[in-house]
Amino acid sequence: MQLRKGLPKIRIRDDIGSRPFNDAVDAAIAAQIADYGTAGDYRHAQKQRSEPRPAVRTSAPQPATLRWYWTLYKNSDQWRGDLRVGHKGLSDGTREQRTGLLESLLADNGEKPFAILSRKVIKAEMKARTPVQAGNLLSALRGLIRWMIDEDHLDEDDDPTIGLKSGKARASRESGGWIPWTDEDLAAYRNRWPLGTEARLMLDILTYTMLRVGDASRFGPPHLTKMIKQMAFQIATEKSQGRTIVTVPMHPEFAASLRAARAAGMIGEEVFVGKRIGGDNSPIVPMTKKSWANKFKKYAVLAGVNEPKKSCHGVRKTRAEAAAYADCTEAQMMAMFGWTDPKMPAHYIAKAKRDRLGASGMEKLVSFDGDQNANIGDFLPLRTQNATVTPISNFQKKA
Repeated sequence: MQLRKGLPKIRIRDDIGSRPFNDAVDAAIAAQIADYGTAGDYRHAQKQRSEPRPAVRTSAPQPATLRWYWTLYKNSDQWRGDLRVGHKGLSDGTREQRTGLLESLLADNGEKPFAILSRKVIKAEMKARTPVQAGNLLSALRGLIRWMIDEDHLDEDDDPTIGLKSGKARASRESGGWIPWTDEDLAAYRNRWPLGTEARLMLDILTYTMLRVGDASRFGPPHLTKMIKQMAFQIATEKSQGRTIVTVPMHPEFAASLRAARAAGMIGEEVFVGKRIGGDNSPIVPMTKKSWANKFKKYAVLAGVNEPKKSCHGVRKTRAEAAAYADCTEAQMMAMFGWTDPKMPAHYIAKAKRDRLGASGMEKLVSFDGDQNANIGDFLPLRTQNATVTPISNFQKKA
């Protein structure tokens, strides 16, 4: 059983409907409420607990073992990056994710030869995870295996991941990914956090710059510039590793928010929102994007916005929907949101067009029905005052 989606499942082995089964269900529900809270418990509803990661040995690994290849891979150009040989390396977030995924395999298999990681073993590991986690594990393993093939540690035909697939893409489509914020969510947040508070400034950064959290966390005064006699912000996006530069004029409401934050003494030299080290008078320094996102989520929860998967990126999705409904073109949305693939704005624009077509079609149908109702009286017989209607059955009886 499972109290709420996203929490660990608890297996009940007794017969369904039996007294032991019902007692076990009650105990499992009580245990999950104690650990994670109910869906309406703002303090605990987002808490996600997992089993502690098994400790990985720190001694020198034996050659040709899984841990030996993993150690070499983490020190490779594919992992760290070296543009001289054409490798940009992995981002910090990807490294952290893949470390957790692959080191979970090392506790039982790290000291064994790599051949132990057969197709059957990988498939069993994937089945023990959610579709998204299974897809991430498969991607992490393929990164390691691609490096092994490039370095002649493994023949391409011996790749144990050949033919394996995950349901990650389908699961992501069905879940819809991050959930956009509604107008009610935004209103609740703004009512709880007025202008001049750190929480409000964080929301306004996400809302009026449309940046991803990795860029929002490092966004600050150095990114402000003048563009055609008006203020604008300009930032090289993290996801593109600096190759894509977003330049957008300052939204009037964002300018008002920045003025309020400045008056409250909240803005740092490098970033608009950061952390202080050493007391109230110490300089504001940047936070990691994970810490920034966690702080924003805390403020959202305190404002009553506590649905799972409704966080920083949900605000960005809301703004993308607004841009599509505002008749922004694909090119304009790509420039504002830092996208390089036209499929991204096309998705939002297509949805907006469908909604508009549905609305205009209903207007036409209502107008058509109204015209029909207005004219139907023309085809009915006129009735005079005190007129008597004789049923057809009366005439039939007389005949």
